[in-house]
Amino acid sequence: MWGTPDGQRWVDPPHAPCRVVIVGNTKGGVGKTVFSFNLADCLARSGLRVLVVDLDLQCGQLAFLHQPPPDADHDAGAVIGGRCDIDDAVHHLGHNLDILPANEFSLAFLSRRLDQETNLVRAREAIDRTFDTMRGRWDVTIVDTGGYQSHLLALAMSAADGVIVPIVPEAGPVAELPTVLNMLSASASAWGPQRSRVLGIARTRVWGNAIYRRVAEDHIREIADARDIRVYRNKVPEDAKFGEAHLLGLAVNAHEPRARSAIAYRYLADELARTHGWGSLPSPSGQVAYA
Repeated sequence: MWGTPDGQRWVDPPHAPCRVVIVGNTKGGVGKTVFSFNLADCLARSGLRVLVVDLDLQCGQLAFLHQPPPDADHDAGAVIGGRCDIDDAVHHLGHNLDILPANEFSLAFLSRRLDQETNLVRAREAIDRTFDTMRGRWDVTIVDTGGYQSHLLALAMSAADGVIVPIVPEAGPVAELPTVLNMLSASASAWGPQRSRVLGIARTRVWGNAIYRRVAEDHIREIADARDIRVYRNKVPEDAKFGEAHLLGLAVNAHEPRARSAIAYRYLADELARTHGWGSLPSPSGQVAYA
């Protein structure tokens, strides 16, 4: 078991901070892009240097911000492929938050190269070098991925420090969660020693009456317990302000910091920072923001 239970908290080894974290779920439509950006925004507002990397062919990070995509020679695919230096591709958003965006044609080209590559060791080495650069430059790197399996996802997961799985507590996503976890585990260990593993499950876009939520979340905990995977204590509710922020292309804490979803993201960011070695954030901790 990775980490030890301390009451209701889990503590990772202090010598192994998770600097490059994949946000992964091979089922689409669970809100990985919005989750990645809002989590990164909270961490950055707390003083950490944070980079969001877009490795999703839908290229949602800049689209979420209502900004045009980068050209094909200055995106995440170009950086990993060695055609561009990371400093020439990163977009600086301010308050410690940077984005390495994706161009759909560049990322598709990289994915095709990986799918046709007979010696994936070279590709793994390229991603390792890219992630090592990020570990040296940013406190935390959040990698947004697509809702599908690919060599790119497998290589990125095997080179990262861990995977956070966002899930909406609804019948469909919960029923598919065992398959998702099996796929992620297989991807993480596909190329060489298993460095990356599932760090935890984050419940997002939580809605419905108390009975519905309890049944769905009981199933999530049963699945997670059977695999020794933590379920993070804090969860993010679906509320109107979160939807408004999404439509405006803003993090919910930038749109309405008093919203329930904004407060929940701050508590979740604090929990993740303490759990995974990113330090203590200047916000309440040891509590649950949304039950």
